[in-house]
Amino acid sequence: MKNNQIIAILAVLALGAGFTTLALKKTKPAAADGKYGDGAAHREEAGEQMERGPHRGRMLREGNFATEITIFETGLPPQFRVYFYEQDKPVDAAQVKLTVKLKRLGGRSDVIQFKKEGDYLVGDQTIYEPHSFEVKVTAERGGQTHRWQYESPEARVELSPEAEKASGVVVETVGPAKIKATLKANGRVVPNEDQMKHVVPRYPGVLKVVLKRLGDKVSKDEVLAAVESNESLQRYEIKSDLAGTIIEKHAVPGEFVSEGEAIFIVADLSSVWVDLNIYRQDAARVKTGQSVMIDGGDGFHKDKGTIAYISPYGSESTQTLLVRVALPNPDGEWRPGLFVTGEILLEEVEVPLAVKASAVQTFRDWTVLFVNEGNFFEPLVIKPGRSDGEWVEIVSGLKPGMRYVAENSFLIKADILKSGATHDH
Repeated sequence: MKNNQIIAILAVLALGAGFTTLALKKTKPAAADGKYGDGAAHREEAGEQMERGPHRGRMLREGNFATEITIFETGLPPQFRVYFYEQDKPVDAAQVKLTVKLKRLGGRSDVIQFKKEGDYLVGDQTIYEPHSFEVKVTAERGGQTHRWQYESPEARVELSPEAEKASGVVVETVGPAKIKATLKANGRVVPNEDQMKHVVPRYPGVLKVVLKRLGDKVSKDEVLAAVESNESLQRYEIKSDLAGTIIEKHAVPGEFVSEGEAIFIVADLSSVWVDLNIYRQDAARVKTGQSVMIDGGDGFHKDKGTIAYISPYGSESTQTLLVRVALPNPDGEWRPGLFVTGEILLEEVEVPLAVKASAVQTFRDWTVLFVNEGNFFEPLVIKPGRSDGEWVEIVSGLKPGMRYVAENSFLIKADILKSGATHDH
């Protein structure tokens, strides 16, 4: 764990009452028929006494009429099943017109309509997890309308502004982002051959003077050595045709040098090439002009270059393709011979909904974000899509403008888990 994360945890613990976990679900027994009253359990678990019905559901009463609300999910997605009673005797569900409205954090709402099935009414929507919402119930029967309202929070955390600031929890708004598709490849730094000169004698002879060493920087037309010609026995100077660095030297005083034999190689290292090895199955996705982030590892910063050349030939020994990146090198940090890693930007796609990758957590069996409204936070089940390590596309579960915990979301999760929250229908 990083130091800043440890500091954040200690800050939250020091606040003591800064976190308050509301109505965390605890293990509850099942009825003999496998039906569970999830909605009924929430308030009871918060310490509030609540009447349960014959099907372990929440009993809502008005006069002699009563409604029992359960959530059933044995062998199928969670759904409302609602039973009705008059003077505690079952009422034909066909006599009742029922509407249930659910309001969740983040401005989300659902309106559930019902139809008769057996001796109960069944909702027309899946009640997706977590079962945390404000519930409004409207039941019409015999010309009378009955209304109830209650809250059913699950694994919800209240975090004071002071605790939020001290813990480092950062809340951001869901919106569009650019998702990058990248490809990583290994390679090494080599001189830019377009900025390299071979220094050769004009006439054969003997090297009398060598003025420069390997690694020396030289300016254009600077004298590097002197040769005594075999033909004229006169000395002539050998000069550099390029300002740069001597990267090869084959010159020792007293040695004979031939005409056309390179005794120095001078390279301008203000830009270099990076030769990357691309596997054959990835070659079709790589094109000239694509941006590449070069990483030299520990002790090096990252630099951006572009693909300047793709070899038309593959390597027989490695079955890879050479891809060459032009890389600026004004400070000379990228030295030929160094091994590096390149991350090629293959494409960049803007998606309508995305969140920071650090926000995505697992909770129970779900992939979730922790959404925020006011001082309250709770998990929201999402379906993630593409990711580039910085952003994650959200395929379903979120709406534009919702607020979510972008950084230190693990603190919200940890507070719920340490409070002993479980999920057992």
